Amino acid sequence: MNSSHQKVLTSLASLPVKEFKTHSQKVKSGDVFVCRQGLTWDSHLSAEDAVARGACGVIANRPLDLAVPCLVTPSHSTSVSLINQYYSYPQDKIKHIGVTGTNGKTTVAYCLNQLLNLKGKSAYTGTLGSSFDDVYYPLDNTTPDAITLLNLFHAMEQRDVSHHVMEVSSHALSQDRVTHIDFDIVIITNIGSDHLDYHKHREDYIQAKLRLIDRLKPGGVAIVNLDDEQSLSVIERCRSRCEVITFSCTDVTADLFAAKIRSACCGSQFSLVYQGAEYQVVSGLPFRFNIENSLAIIASMLGLGMPINEVLPIFETMQPAPGRSEVYPLSNGATVILDYAHNYDSLKKLYRNVLEHKTGKVVTVIGVTGERLADAPDIGELCFEHSDQLVLTTDNPLGVNQDDLFKALTSKLPLSSNKPSACIEDRLLAIKVAIAELQSGDVLLLCGKGHEKYQYITSNKNEAKPYVGDLDAVKMASETIAFQLVTGLSESAESADLTVK
Repeated sequence: MNSSHQKVLTSLASLPVKEFKTHSQKVKSGDVFVCRQGLTWDSHLSAEDAVARGACGVIANRPLDLAVPCLVTPSHSTSVSLINQYYSYPQDKIKHIGVTGTNGKTTVAYCLNQLLNLKGKSAYTGTLGSSFDDVYYPLDNTTPDAITLLNLFHAMEQRDVSHHVMEVSSHALSQDRVTHIDFDIVIITNIGSDHLDYHKHREDYIQAKLRLIDRLKPGGVAIVNLDDEQSLSVIERCRSRCEVITFSCTDVTADLFAAKIRSACCGSQFSLVYQGAEYQVVSGLPFRFNIENSLAIIASMLGLGMPINEVLPIFETMQPAPGRSEVYPLSNGATVILDYAHNYDSLKKLYRNVLEHKTGKVVTVIGVTGERLADAPDIGELCFEHSDQLVLTTDNPLGVNQDDLFKALTSKLPLSSNKPSACIEDRLLAIKVAIAELQSGDVLLLCGKGHEKYQYITSNKNEAKPYVGDLDAVKMASETIAFQLVTGLSESAESADLTVK
């Protein structure tokens, strides 16, 4: 080993290290702050702030005059490698299952982890944070940076975690956040179109997703959806690299084929054809698109070596992920469906399934995040077309003026229409207004936020604004409003912008 690298490791061993942190504002006493020259910010400039917050040391890529030891490495990637060595490569002691796709990542990863915990000790990392051994760790991104992951892997190792299921975003694959992980299984749910603000071209987005296959261990397993239009590209990438297990709702040649599908808002049933035998399966996941997610989960457990007669009984105990097609019935006979759907593809699938089962009107409450400003016109048009009533509201503006988001969302809508529509910036009020209008048989689609209890108003994700959360907002509205417009709410609604501009 290079003598300078050994010196850094020796110095780290002499410090009372609790964790390694890359954001100075999150540093606590005993942490080591790791500097990086980023695209928009050089965190070497935050080193003194980190020391003031209690950092016991700093790893930097240039000498800094600080009141604590400054350990200098030639690059951030070297810093990551040395931290990995300091932790003794904790990720190598765990079986990793990586899940990527335009839609379905959270449902598949969360539910698979839920089932693996029935057989042993498993961890989940993704949009819902990271959790294992009954401990929850909030995260800023779906897939954390490499150093945050190493902290998590070290904690997992200490708690004897044997399996780790993680969502792997296209951003993370493009930015090499998971290059130090060798996956035992990778799942590609589907590849549509998303995050083109970052990837610029759809082909770049597709190639970013496919990079997860390159992270498979020799002898690893890829779970592939034959119903996805990119399935051939996925299978070609897998050729000569790994075992492939396919699933489908339309192609009888798939390894796992779902037939005789019956789906509803409260769950689904289907016949699973596997290795020449047919099994009856009941799933707690609603709607047809979740049949694909169910097949991916079952295929993953088979890929881990579990026999089908052990997989299916525990699969049927599975509960949906929070905020993912989460059904909340109201006492007046209406239904609220909370769903994280926030891009065009996921919303289109959601509407297709809801319209198939609706008996009353469909009301939608939705906003778009600041990073999806370019997608807002198409999203607004889609929601208007498939809703009997549309309420546009706030969803993580990320520094973009909310009026500009409203203008984009309504830019493709007809100038005049008898269909009730509203633009209400206060998300809690928007939900109250929508619920007050519901009658028996109606469905309210509450889209975009899912489980989240914060709003990113500014572009700084370290400055989250507390938000009650969509589920609690629904509970509050259903408790305080007897499903009729009361005087106070009517006045509030009238004072809001209830016509599409």
